[in-house]
Amino acid sequence: KQRIGRFWDKHTMGITMSLLLFVLFIALFWSRIFISIDSGEQGIRWSRIDGTRLDEQYGEGLHLIWPWDRMYIYTTRIQTRSDTMQILTAEGLSINIEFVYRFYAIPDSIPVIHKQLGVNYSETYVTPEVQSASMSIIGNYTPEELYKVSSLVIQSTIKYYLNKQLIARNIVIDDYLIKKISLPSIVSESIEKKMVAEQLSYEFDYRLLVEEKERKRKSIEAEGIRTFEEVSKIPILKWKGLEVTSEFAKSDNSKIIIMGTNEKDLPLLLNTEK
Repeated sequence: KQRIGRFWDKHTMGITMSLLLFVLFIALFWSRIFISIDSGEQGIRWSRIDGTRLDEQYGEGLHLIWPWDRMYIYTTRIQTRSDTMQILTAEGLSINIEFVYRFYAIPDSIPVIHKQLGVNYSETYVTPEVQSASMSIIGNYTPEELYKVSSLVIQSTIKYYLNKQLIARNIVIDDYLIKKISLPSIVSESIEKKMVAEQLSYEFDYRLLVEEKERKRKSIEAEGIRTFEEVSKIPILKWKGLEVTSEFAKSDNSKIIIMGTNEKDLPLLLNTEK
Protein backbone atom coordinates (compact mmCIF):
# COMPACT_ATOMS: atom_id res chain seq x y z
CA LYS A 1 0.00 0.00 0.00
CA GLN A 2 2.78 2.37 0.81
CA ARG A 3 4.40 1.66 -2.57
CA ILE A 4 1.10 2.25 -4.35
CA GLY A 5 0.59 5.46 -2.42
CA ARG A 6 4.04 6.75 -3.23
CA PHE A 7 3.54 5.85 -6.93
CA TRP A 8 0.17 7.56 -6.96
CA ASP A 9 1.55 10.67 -5.33
CA LYS A 10 4.39 10.86 -7.85
CA HIS A 11 1.99 10.26 -10.71
CA THR A 12 -0.41 12.93 -9.45
CA MET A 13 2.45 15.35 -8.91
CA GLY A 14 3.69 14.71 -12.46
CA ILE A 15 0.26 15.40 -13.91
CA THR A 16 -0.06 18.51 -11.79
CA MET A 17 3.34 19.78 -12.87
CA SER A 18 2.57 19.07 -16.51
CA LEU A 19 -0.75 20.89 -16.17
CA LEU A 20 0.95 23.83 -14.50
CA LEU A 21 3.59 23.96 -17.23
CA PHE A 22 0.89 23.81 -19.89
CA VAL A 23 -1.07 26.61 -18.24
CA LEU A 24 2.13 28.65 -17.88
CA PHE A 25 2.94 28.02 -21.54
CA ILE A 26 -0.52 29.13 -22.62
CA ALA A 27 -0.31 32.22 -20.42
CA LEU A 28 3.07 33.21 -21.80
CA PHE A 29 2.16 32.68 -25.46
CA TRP A 30 -1.52 33.56 -25.29
CA SER A 31 -1.23 36.46 -27.74
CA ARG A 32 0.73 34.33 -30.20
CA ILE A 33 -1.69 31.39 -30.12
CA PHE A 34 -5.10 33.00 -29.99
CA ILE A 35 -5.44 35.56 -32.77
CA SER A 36 -8.51 37.82 -32.99
CA ILE A 37 -9.29 39.38 -36.38
CA ASP A 38 -11.73 42.28 -36.43
CA SER A 39 -14.25 43.22 -39.12
CA GLY A 40 -12.72 44.67 -42.27
CA GLU A 41 -9.48 42.75 -41.67
CA GLN A 42 -7.82 39.65 -43.05
CA GLY A 43 -5.03 37.52 -41.59
CA ILE A 44 -2.06 35.98 -43.37
CA ARG A 45 -0.12 33.26 -41.52
CA TRP A 46 3.60 32.90 -41.82
CA SER A 47 4.82 29.44 -40.90
CA ARG A 48 8.33 28.96 -39.58
CA ILE A 49 8.41 25.69 -41.52
CA ASP A 50 6.54 26.47 -44.76
CA GLY A 51 6.85 30.27 -44.98
CA THR A 52 3.90 32.40 -46.11
CA ARG A 53 0.80 30.25 -46.53
CA LEU A 54 -0.49 31.61 -49.83
CA ASP A 55 -3.39 29.15 -49.83
CA GLU A 56 -4.73 30.23 -46.44
CA GLN A 57 -6.70 33.39 -45.64
CA TYR A 58 -8.05 34.05 -42.18
CA GLY A 59 -11.24 36.04 -41.95
CA GLU A 60 -13.00 37.76 -39.05
CA GLY A 61 -13.13 35.93 -35.73
CA LEU A 62 -10.84 34.01 -33.34
CA HIS A 63 -8.11 31.73 -34.74
CA LEU A 64 -5.52 29.40 -33.21
CA ILE A 65 -2.00 29.05 -34.60
CA TRP A 66 1.26 27.58 -33.39
CA PRO A 67 3.16 29.98 -31.16
CA TRP A 68 6.22 29.80 -33.39
CA ASP A 69 4.18 30.99 -36.39
CA ARG A 70 3.11 34.58 -36.99
CA MET A 71 -0.17 36.15 -38.07
CA TYR A 72 -0.05 39.40 -40.07
CA ILE A 73 -3.25 41.46 -40.10
CA TYR A 74 -4.25 43.44 -43.23
CA THR A 75 -7.17 45.82 -43.64
CA THR A 76 -9.51 45.10 -46.53
CA ARG A 77 -11.20 48.51 -46.25
CA ILE A 78 -10.55 51.58 -48.40
CA GLN A 79 -7.65 53.53 -46.92
CA THR A 80 -7.29 57.32 -47.13
CA ARG A 81 -4.04 59.27 -47.08
CA SER A 82 -3.35 63.02 -47.22
CA ASP A 83 -0.12 64.52 -48.48
CA THR A 84 1.53 67.86 -49.25
CA MET A 85 4.29 68.32 -51.80
CA GLN A 86 6.45 70.96 -53.42
CA ILE A 87 6.66 70.45 -57.18
CA LEU A 88 8.68 72.18 -59.88
CA THR A 89 6.59 73.20 -62.87
CA ALA A 90 7.66 73.03 -66.51
CA GLU A 91 9.08 76.56 -66.14
CA GLY A 92 11.07 75.70 -63.02
CA LEU A 93 8.71 77.44 -60.58
CA SER A 94 8.11 75.80 -57.19
CA ILE A 95 4.45 75.32 -56.23
CA ASN A 96 2.70 73.68 -53.27
CA ILE A 97 0.03 71.05 -53.75
CA GLU A 98 -2.27 69.41 -51.21
CA PHE A 99 -4.03 66.20 -52.22
CA VAL A 100 -5.88 63.18 -50.87
CA TYR A 101 -5.90 59.67 -52.33
CA ARG A 102 -7.87 56.53 -51.52
CA PHE A 103 -6.82 52.96 -52.27
CA TYR A 104 -7.45 49.37 -51.27
CA ALA A 105 -5.81 46.00 -51.67
CA ILE A 106 -7.63 43.30 -53.64
CA PRO A 107 -8.68 40.88 -50.85
CA ASP A 108 -7.91 37.66 -52.74
CA SER A 109 -4.41 38.93 -53.50
CA ILE A 110 -3.37 39.93 -49.98
CA PRO A 111 -1.13 36.84 -49.51
CA VAL A 112 0.79 37.83 -52.66
CA ILE A 113 0.97 41.46 -51.49
CA HIS A 114 2.36 40.28 -48.16
CA LYS A 115 5.04 38.20 -49.83
CA GLN A 116 6.05 40.82 -52.40
CA LEU A 117 5.54 44.15 -50.58
CA GLY A 118 5.03 43.45 -46.90
CA VAL A 119 2.57 44.61 -44.28
CA ASN A 120 3.71 48.28 -44.63
CA TYR A 121 3.04 48.34 -48.36
CA SER A 122 1.07 51.60 -48.14
CA GLU A 123 4.14 53.51 -46.86
CA THR A 124 6.83 51.65 -48.78
CA TYR A 125 5.08 51.31 -52.14
CA VAL A 126 1.77 53.19 -52.55
CA THR A 127 2.85 56.58 -51.15
CA PRO A 128 6.07 56.82 -53.25
CA GLU A 129 4.14 55.86 -56.39
CA VAL A 130 1.48 58.53 -55.75
CA GLN A 131 4.12 61.18 -55.08
CA SER A 132 6.04 60.24 -58.21
CA ALA A 133 2.90 60.37 -60.38
CA SER A 134 1.89 63.75 -58.91
CA MET A 135 5.33 65.19 -59.58
CA SER A 136 5.55 63.80 -63.11
CA ILE A 137 2.11 64.91 -64.31
CA ILE A 138 1.64 68.22 -62.48
CA GLY A 139 5.24 69.17 -63.24
CA ASN A 140 4.47 69.13 -66.98
CA TYR A 141 2.07 72.08 -66.62
CA THR A 142 3.07 75.72 -66.62
CA PRO A 143 1.77 77.96 -63.79
CA GLU A 144 -0.68 79.60 -66.21
CA GLU A 145 -2.03 76.20 -67.30
CA LEU A 146 -2.46 75.13 -63.67
CA TYR A 147 -4.39 78.34 -63.07
CA LYS A 148 -6.72 77.75 -66.01
CA VAL A 149 -7.04 73.97 -66.35
CA SER A 150 -9.78 72.31 -64.31
CA SER A 151 -8.48 70.21 -61.42
CA LEU A 152 -10.77 67.40 -62.63
CA VAL A 153 -8.58 66.98 -65.71
CA ILE A 154 -5.40 66.69 -63.63
CA GLN A 155 -7.05 64.37 -61.10
CA SER A 156 -8.37 62.03 -63.78
CA THR A 157 -4.97 61.87 -65.49
CA ILE A 158 -3.13 61.02 -62.27
CA LYS A 159 -5.75 58.45 -61.24
CA TYR A 160 -5.57 56.74 -64.63
CA TYR A 161 -1.76 56.62 -64.48
CA LEU A 162 -1.70 55.27 -60.91
CA ASN A 163 -4.25 52.56 -61.61
CA LYS A 164 -2.07 51.28 -64.45
CA GLN A 165 0.96 51.22 -62.13
CA LEU A 166 -0.62 49.78 -58.97
CA ILE A 167 -2.96 47.19 -60.44
CA ALA A 168 0.12 45.16 -61.36
CA ARG A 169 0.70 44.82 -57.60
CA ASN A 170 -2.99 44.01 -56.88
CA ILE A 171 -3.72 47.47 -55.47
CA VAL A 172 -6.54 49.70 -56.73
CA ILE A 173 -6.63 53.51 -56.56
CA ASP A 174 -10.20 54.39 -55.60
CA ASP A 175 -9.77 58.14 -56.11
CA TYR A 176 -7.29 61.01 -56.24
CA LEU A 177 -8.43 64.48 -55.18
CA ILE A 178 -6.53 67.76 -55.32
CA LYS A 179 -7.43 69.97 -52.35
CA LYS A 180 -5.33 73.00 -53.21
CA ILE A 181 -2.66 74.21 -55.63
CA SER A 182 -0.77 77.24 -54.31
CA LEU A 183 1.18 79.46 -56.70
CA PRO A 184 3.47 82.26 -55.50
CA SER A 185 1.40 85.43 -54.98
CA ILE A 186 3.36 87.46 -57.54
CA VAL A 187 2.71 84.78 -60.17
CA SER A 188 -1.01 84.57 -59.34
CA GLU A 189 -1.38 88.35 -59.61
CA SER A 190 0.46 88.41 -62.93
CA ILE A 191 -1.76 85.66 -64.36
CA GLU A 192 -4.92 87.40 -63.14
CA LYS A 193 -3.88 90.68 -64.79
CA LYS A 194 -3.13 88.87 -68.01
CA MET A 195 -6.51 87.14 -67.97
CA VAL A 196 -8.30 90.47 -67.35
CA ALA A 197 -6.42 92.00 -70.29
CA GLU A 198 -7.42 89.04 -72.48
CA GLN A 199 -11.08 89.42 -71.53
CA LEU A 200 -10.98 93.14 -72.36
CA SER A 201 -9.37 92.31 -75.67
CA TYR A 202 -12.08 89.75 -76.43
CA GLU A 203 -14.76 92.32 -75.55
CA PHE A 204 -13.15 94.93 -77.82
CA ASP A 205 -12.92 92.43 -80.68
CA TYR A 206 -16.57 91.58 -80.17
CA ARG A 207 -17.59 95.23 -80.36
CA LEU A 208 -15.57 95.66 -83.55
CA LEU A 209 -17.29 92.63 -85.02
CA VAL A 210 -20.73 94.03 -84.15
CA GLU A 211 -19.86 97.44 -85.62
CA GLU A 212 -18.55 95.81 -88.79
CA LYS A 213 -21.75 93.82 -89.21
CA GLU A 214 -23.83 96.95 -88.59
CA ARG A 215 -21.79 98.84 -91.20
CA LYS A 216 -22.41 96.08 -93.72
CA ARG A 217 -26.12 96.08 -92.90
CA LYS A 218 -26.41 99.83 -93.42
CA SER A 219 -24.42 99.60 -96.65
CA ILE A 220 -26.75 96.91 -97.98
CA GLU A 221 -29.79 98.96 -96.92
CA ALA A 222 -28.44 102.10 -98.66
CA GLU A 223 -27.74 100.09 -101.79
CA GLY A 224 -31.31 98.76 -101.74
CA ILE A 225 -32.74 102.29 -101.38
CA ARG A 226 -30.63 103.58 -104.25
CA THR A 227 -31.73 100.71 -106.48
CA PHE A 228 -35.38 101.27 -105.54
CA GLU A 229 -35.23 104.98 -106.42
CA GLU A 230 -33.50 104.25 -109.74
CA VAL A 231 -36.08 101.67 -110.75
CA SER A 232 -39.28 103.36 -109.42
CA LYS A 233 -38.25 106.97 -110.12
CA ILE A 234 -39.83 107.79 -106.75
CA PRO A 235 -37.77 109.23 -103.84
CA ILE A 236 -37.77 106.88 -100.89
CA LEU A 237 -39.06 109.56 -98.50
CA LYS A 238 -42.07 110.19 -100.72
CA TRP A 239 -42.74 106.45 -100.92
CA LYS A 240 -42.64 106.16 -97.14
CA GLY A 241 -45.00 109.13 -96.90
CA LEU A 242 -47.46 107.42 -99.19
CA GLU A 243 -47.32 104.27 -97.08
CA VAL A 244 -48.05 106.24 -93.92
CA THR A 245 -50.91 108.14 -95.64
CA SER A 246 -52.39 104.83 -96.78
CA GLU A 247 -52.33 103.43 -93.26
CA PHE A 248 -53.97 106.54 -91.83
CA ALA A 249 -56.64 106.45 -94.53
CA LYS A 250 -57.67 102.95 -93.39
CA SER A 251 -58.44 104.09 -89.84
CA ASP A 252 -62.01 104.87 -88.64
CA ASN A 253 -61.13 108.33 -87.34
CA SER A 254 -62.20 111.35 -89.39
CA LYS A 255 -59.38 113.05 -91.16
CA ILE A 256 -58.53 115.72 -93.74
CA ILE A 257 -55.91 114.87 -96.33
CA ILE A 258 -54.24 117.83 -98.00
CA MET A 259 -52.20 116.86 -101.04
CA GLY A 260 -49.04 118.71 -101.94
CA THR A 261 -48.88 121.32 -104.64
CA ASN A 262 -46.21 119.50 -106.61
CA GLU A 263 -44.83 116.00 -106.98
CA LYS A 264 -42.07 116.60 -104.44
CA ASP A 265 -44.47 117.48 -101.61
CA LEU A 266 -45.77 114.77 -99.30
CA PRO A 267 -49.48 114.39 -98.45
CA LEU A 268 -50.58 116.10 -95.21
CA LEU A 269 -53.17 114.53 -92.92
CA LEU A 270 -55.22 116.46 -90.35
CA ASN A 271 -57.22 114.28 -88.00
CA THR A 272 -60.37 115.65 -86.37
CA GLU A 273 -62.17 113.90 -83.62
CA LYS A 274 -65.95 113.63 -83.87
